[in-house]
Amino acid sequence: MFVLEDKTLINYFRRKLISWENNNFADFPWRFCKNKWHSLSVEIMLQRTKAEQVLPVFLDFCNKYPVPELYYKDKDANIFNSLGLQQRNKEFKFLAKELITRNIPDKKEELLQLPGVGEYVASAYLSLHQNKRSIIIDSNVVRLYGRFFGFDTDGETRRKKWFIELSEKLTPERKFYFYNYGLLDLPRNICRIKPVCNTCPLMRKCKFYTRIKKQ
Repeated sequence: MFVLEDKTLINYFRRKLISWENNNFADFPWRFCKNKWHSLSVEIMLQRTKAEQVLPVFLDFCNKYPVPELYYKDKDANIFNSLGLQQRNKEFKFLAKELITRNIPDKKEELLQLPGVGEYVASAYLSLHQNKRSIIIDSNVVRLYGRFFGFDTDGETRRKKWFIELSEKLTPERKFYFYNYGLLDLPRNICRIKPVCNTCPLMRKCKFYTRIKKQ
């Protein structure tokens, strides 16, 4: 368990991450998408999948299926085949069917009732596409927080109450859009499994960098 009370460190982390993201924002097409069906769908595609792999699939999906009804009625439709995630398509078909007769909700508890929509997808859709504050948690975020603040992590960390509370405390009330995209882009580019620490905007106060620098 890790408890963070240092407001100076919280502000440092937020400020550096948001500033870096402002200068390194990745211009994937879904980040400018106004179609709610496409926005929700891409967050399902992006779960545990690299953005670069999703890009051609998303573009093809947008061209073929501007509305959920077209996807549901296409018996051969399976956008997840080329992503190696065929098992997701059954639930995605159920989602498309449900969205034929209802709008995509803008409240998290209602989003979570949709087929194939879990905590991450609901939070990502709200904060990155609907301008509604919500915390983002995935394995990359766990790695980034664990390294910077210096606590051990495992496969269950993201589900633990103390980690969810930490994420809630760190996510700003107003600048959450660039903060959350920073949480996605920094681990993708710098704080990877094999990190590139000497280019990281957070290195001055990062516990992980301090430790490896002494080795």
